Amino acid sequence: MAKGGRRYWFKFYNNFFDNEKIKQIKRRKDGDRLIVIFIHCLAIAANCESGGYLKISENKFFTIETLAHHMSRNQESIRIALDIFQEYSMIIQDEYGYKIKNWNKYQNLQEKGVKPSKQSTKDTKNVETEREKELKEEIKKETGGEKNTSESPRQFKNFI
Repeated sequence: MAKGGRRYWFKFYNNFFDNEKIKQIKRRKDGDRLIVIFIHCLAIAANCESGGYLKISENKFFTIETLAHHMSRNQESIRIALDIFQEYSMIIQDEYGYKIKNWNKYQNLQEKGVKPSKQSTKDTKNVETEREKELKEEIKKETGGEKNTSESPRQFKNFI
């Protein structure tokens, strides 16, 4: 898990459902369930910040059993889903564990050679700074720190 903070978002392209692999999977029996499992895997990978690996902690990777428990599904449905995702080269399994294929390619524009404009970078930093401040306020409230009765118009909960 990353040390400098947590990511509360990941890139999910608006043409996700136009992808031929996704269309093929949706046509299968329980295709919608399979897509939900894949999106859940994307969210896990984003939370781990480990280059697309599905990790529980720094040195522990998700298994079929732990994924089933985490997603509140049975192990057989997770095994079938992972087999299908591997068949379509969406998820790969190596000696460490399961990994979203091409994770960095789709999550980091700079790796694709696209450089954000200065204004875009500035806006991103402002949003990140605002989120950090709101998160700190929320933590203070939950832990009984400073009593702040005035509600911020954009609470951290609204970002999730």
